[in-house]
Amino acid sequence: MTQAKVGKGEMSRARLLQAAASEFAAKGYHRTRVSDIVRRAGLTQAAFYLYFESKELLYQELMDRFFKKLWELSDAGRKVTPLKSHEVQSRLKENLLDLFRFFMEMPELTTIVLTQAAEGEDLHRKLAGIVADNLRSNQEAGHVKANLSVEVTAESIVAMLYRLTIRFLLTGEKTAEQLADEAVALLAGGMLQA
Repeated sequence: MTQAKVGKGEMSRARLLQAAASEFAAKGYHRTRVSDIVRRAGLTQAAFYLYFESKELLYQELMDRFFKKLWELSDAGRKVTPLKSHEVQSRLKENLLDLFRFFMEMPELTTIVLTQAAEGEDLHRKLAGIVADNLRSNQEAGHVKANLSVEVTAESIVAMLYRLTIRFLLTGEKTAEQLADEAVALLAGGMLQA
C-alpha cells in the first residue's frame, strides 16, 4: 500500500470519528444512524465498514480515547501534594486549565460524556473518587483544610466542573482561562469574608 493511500485512509477514518462525535452530540447515540455519520463525513457506508465493524465499536473507540485522557487529567491533584504551599494555587490553576482546554479540544465528546453517556453516574463516582483520594493526600500535606470532608468536597468539585463546562465553556461564554481563574478563586479563597 502506498503512503498516499495510508494517509488518505487515516484521513477518512478521522473524518468518520469526527462526524460520529458531532452526530452523537447532536442526536444522541441511539438516534444516530451510520447513514448520518457517513453523510456528515462525506463518505460512503462501504468506507464506514472498511474502518469500523459497527456504530457501537466506533462509539466505544471515541469513549476510550476521551476517558484515557480524562483519567490522566483527573489525577492531576497528585502533582500538588509535593509542592510548597506558595506553589499550590498556581498548580491548581494549571490543572483546571488543562482540564478545560481538553474539554474544548473535544466539545462534542465532552457534551456526550457530561450529558448523555449511559455511564454518567459511574463516571461521576469514579472522578469523585480520584478527586477525593487526591484531596486526602493534599490534606496530609497541609494544602487542604483538615476539617473538610474529602468526599463532600470531591463531589462538589466534580459537579461544579461539569456545570461550568456545560454552562460557560461549551457555549463560548467564557474561555478556559477565565473559568480556571474563577474556579481557583472559589476553591482557594472560598465565598465568605474572613
